Amino acid sequence: MSNFWRFIIFLVGLVLLILPFFVFYVKFGNNQLSDDIEDWANLGEYLNGTFMPLIALAGVLITLLLGTIADQRNQSNIILDQQKQRPLMHVGYFDGEDKIKLFMQNKGIGPLIINNYYLEDRDSGEIKDGIFNCLSGIATMFDNYTGNLNNVVLSPQEKYELLKYSIHDLEESYLLKFEEDRTTLRRTLGRYKLIIEYSDVYNNRMPQYERDLIWFDRH
Repeated sequence: MSNFWRFIIFLVGLVLLILPFFVFYVKFGNNQLSDDIEDWANLGEYLNGTFMPLIALAGVLITLLLGTIADQRNQSNIILDQQKQRPLMHVGYFDGEDKIKLFMQNKGIGPLIINNYYLEDRDSGEIKDGIFNCLSGIATMFDNYTGNLNNVVLSPQEKYELLKYSIHDLEESYLLKFEEDRTTLRRTLGRYKLIIEYSDVYNNRMPQYERDLIWFDRH
């Protein structure tokens, strides 16, 4: 409990303690002290009848206040726990003479849920909902590619392959076109930027991830 709330509780208790004496003084302060024991007995009954409801009221108020503080602390703890489970999207790639790979990885410490995944043409703004839809001009077969990835879950440090294109895995009939298709693939990927919207396991939206693929078009 902070010093502020301690002060508030102390102040409320002090006011409730002084209030009966203050009311009594305002009403009877001009009278002299009585020598009659019955007058003092009546004063005791007055204070007892006044203090008990005030003490009960103070107890209720303090209980409500402590409950509010506990709820705020619980909410803070929940937020801290969620932050400890934050995912972190990363998209990496490899572009060599014999192989091209594109993958995403959860580099955070909590599970990652993909909400939306698409590619956007940097010049025209055209949207493609998967890498496969960008590759219509390429003749050779791919070892791996992805389409819709909505609701795919990545564990911490888990990798997910988006595209793999390797000469070592091609059928013989496609080998002669490998260099031509590799160039086409690079130029095609280089036109786009990859956009991924994702969240954590608590359905908290993470900042949208964008990775420009212009590096593939460097040749």
